[in-house]
Amino acid sequence: MRILALEDDDAQAELIESALTSAGHQVEIVNNGRLAVRHLESATADLLVLDWSVPDLSGLDVLAWTRSRIGGHLPILMLTSRGREDDVAKALEAGADDYMIKPVRRRELTARVGALLRRAYPGVRRESSRIEFGDYVIDIRDRTVTVAGQPQTLTPREFDLASLLFRHPGRIFPRDELCKAVWGKDVRSDSRTLDTHIYRLRRKLDLTSKHGVRLRSVYQHGYCLEEVVPEGGVAAADVDQPQPHL
Repeated sequence: MRILALEDDDAQAELIESALTSAGHQVEIVNNGRLAVRHLESATADLLVLDWSVPDLSGLDVLAWTRSRIGGHLPILMLTSRGREDDVAKALEAGADDYMIKPVRRRELTARVGALLRRAYPGVRRESSRIEFGDYVIDIRDRTVTVAGQPQTLTPREFDLASLLFRHPGRIFPRDELCKAVWGKDVRSDSRTLDTHIYRLRRKLDLTSKHGVRLRSVYQHGYCLEEVVPEGGVAAADVDQPQPHL
């Protein structure tokens, strides 16, 4: 999993990176709040570790920005020397999922991060070359997709886009991230190419609550594949999407 850590103390940052990398995660360290926001605007993270007292925007400011712009699904661990009860309550009430008081303890950090990730990303079965989610099975090695047992035909770019989204359900992908991952640097994030491919995926794979999923557009940010459990009504994702102008 991709973890973004906001920490301005070099020794603590090195310990965080070492502990989480050893646990199999990809770790990006930034030392001030504005860099954290800039990273989240153009890249993807599965979990945030935020120190409270850092230059520019504080960890609490980054927490508030994340909840307002990205949403409540992204797990966030506050890691700080502030141990007073009212500080803990303030962070949790602002949207933090967990709170850990320094000094950093390696085993506790990896255990808390692991627990947050398990809670945030349930329901996905991943093997080395196979993803199962809802009615969908994506075979990475053979580059095939089945929906409720029926094979579907995708172009190479469509498959790359689908496999990326299905690998990380619940994660909001910025447009820049999707474009770079699928097309490299050849497609600008404001191009209609991405929207066209998203439209085709919705249609070809029937990405609706009928099959337990929803592909959600996040205004001015990107796209997010979500698990849906309908309760008798018509889910938002079931509404026909307008075809883009090519």
